[in-house]
Amino acid sequence: MNLYDGKAKLSYAAKKLRLHWQEAQTEWSDAVSRDFEATYLAPLEPQLAATAQALDRLSEVLMRAQQECGNDR
Repeated sequence: MNLYDGKAKLSYAAKKLRLHWQEAQTEWSDAVSRDFEATYLAPLEPQLAATAQALDRLSEVLMRAQQECGNDR
């Protein structure tokens, strides 16, 4: 798996999580659910964005290293 595949899988999983959470909220909407969202789900968004940016930067570095080493795969 390359970094783009990993990033795509992470993005897809995050999207599915958001959709499932929206679905769960139709049945579970109380103080506990709001606490769960604030404690566990809300912090994921900035972490996912930072991870995606880091994967993009790392991918660029790896491509540059492959080019410099003569490995054009």
